[in-house]
Amino acid sequence: MEESLGRYITSTAKYINYYINTEANRLNLNIHQMQLLLILYENAGINQEELTEIYKSDKITISKRLDKLVQEGYIEKKKNENDKRVKNLYVTEKGYNIREEICDILKNVTKTLAKDFSKEEDLVIRDLLKRMLNNIYKEINGF
Repeated sequence: MEESLGRYITSTAKYINYYINTEANRLNLNIHQMQLLLILYENAGINQEELTEIYKSDKITISKRLDKLVQEGYIEKKKNENDKRVKNLYVTEKGYNIREEICDILKNVTKTLAKDFSKEEDLVIRDLLKRMLNNIYKEINGF
């Protein structure tokens, strides 16, 4: 019987989460909140629905993570000028002030994960993992 691919992914993810969460804790963040900030750095003004699609998660989970980022003062929600029901998301100055620290944490974990990979292997593994994520996301969401 073939070894479970999910087992390796799950175990790797557990250690990645532990490493990043330990580092992110200094900023009163966790890995998921850091990832949302990274998306918002590059997509200022998107709304929660757009963020949910980019992050490939559900609305309730995203909402809870955003609430913590607002509470910490890292992001703010502003009403959309055209549709008052929609709130657009923006990183605050405080949020931008930690951008370099977040990037360093993620660079360090990536460096550790791929330290003995060739450039070609690095590209292949990234492509395969992205495809796996899209496959499971589509399966769960009925696409």
